[in-house]
Amino acid sequence: ATAGDRGTATAGDSGTATAGYRGTATAGYSGTVVIEWHDSKASRYRRTVGYVGEDGIEANVAYRCDEDGKLVAVKVTP
Repeated sequence: ATAGDRGTATAGDSGTATAGYRGTATAGYSGTVVIEWHDSKASRYRRTVGYVGEDGIEANVAYRCDEDGKLVAVKVTP
């Protein structure tokens, strides 16, 4: 699943969810979360990749990047 800036991407088990700047991404078991964020120190966009089941990344949880590019869980309201 792919979403643009400020979009929401959701992928099922073993899927990949990719979201643009200020977007959120959610993936199922064995999935991958990829989010673009702006690195103001380097004045460029970067992408952070998280793998469900590693480094605290959980299945079916929405993530967003903080100002340092770290994936953080967020509560998504419909």
